[in-house]
Amino acid sequence: MDIPRSIREDLESRKNVIGTAIGPKRVGDRPTDEEALVVLVSEKLPETHLAEVDRIPSEIEFDDTRIRTDVQEVGDVRTQATTAQPAEEPDRERRWRPAPAGVSLGHPEITAGTLGSPPLQTEDGKTVVLTNAHVAAPIDTAQPGDNILQPGPADGGSDDDVIGTLVEGSEIRPNEPNTTDSAIVEVDPEQFTGTVLGIGEFAGFTEVSADATFTKSGRTTGVTTGDLRGRDARIKVRGYHDEPTVFEGIDVFGPMSAAGDSGSLIGIDGDDGFRATDLLFAGSDRTTLAIPMDAVEEEHGALAPAGSESGAEDASKQ
Repeated sequence: MDIPRSIREDLESRKNVIGTAIGPKRVGDRPTDEEALVVLVSEKLPETHLAEVDRIPSEIEFDDTRIRTDVQEVGDVRTQATTAQPAEEPDRERRWRPAPAGVSLGHPEITAGTLGSPPLQTEDGKTVVLTNAHVAAPIDTAQPGDNILQPGPADGGSDDDVIGTLVEGSEIRPNEPNTTDSAIVEVDPEQFTGTVLGIGEFAGFTEVSADATFTKSGRTTGVTTGDLRGRDARIKVRGYHDEPTVFEGIDVFGPMSAAGDSGSLIGIDGDDGFRATDLLFAGSDRTTLAIPMDAVEEEHGALAPAGSESGAEDASKQ
């Protein structure tokens, strides 16, 4: 279902509202079969504490369509690079050679995020790994060709720990909606494994499934799982510019990340390996936000596991 921009903008102008999405209505924190217009708020307040203009209507009507709303509290949503130490083993903040996905990575001018993928092949034949732009291509700082460190600087990474060079990072615009926060880093595949730490072999990409259990492997919280709570979200995220930055087309998951997990792949762990659906880029203690792989490939071109015989276009969606 497409929600008109005017409806979204009206709801997002109200107190505490930071975004909107489409997803299952939740009752007692459990999903139902009813599709709802999900209103994402930083803090859920009783109606009596809100001015009438800030109250969320129980239903929205547009274009002969009527849909119920579902207000969900998501807390302080921001980017998830960090200076904090991981809380669990294995030692994801150390230097890994060869390096699996799911360990510390970063541009020399940031703190630390997560190495998202094993080696991938681009349409023009480069071998790259995937992470967030705010991890490998910080705003107003990075240039193509910059060294990328594993581990990231917050974990002791230095000039001796270069593992690749920046190819490109998506531009994060302050005054218009963004669709991705992603970067690709050119690497020597001999310095990497084809695995995601704590999960197993990486098998490529797939589409999200509403009833699937989703898994990620990140630098700070390791392997965690969560459910899909909303799609096509338009949401404000802190951590890029002075004012919150708007992203749209975003997938909303339950809480499964913390600061330092930015750049992790989220996906489905199946019999044939781990297939990614999204690139994690932000969150809070109550939600995790991620970019669908379609948007990532729209930015950087088709990507496939390095060495895939089927080619990037065929392997990117199976």
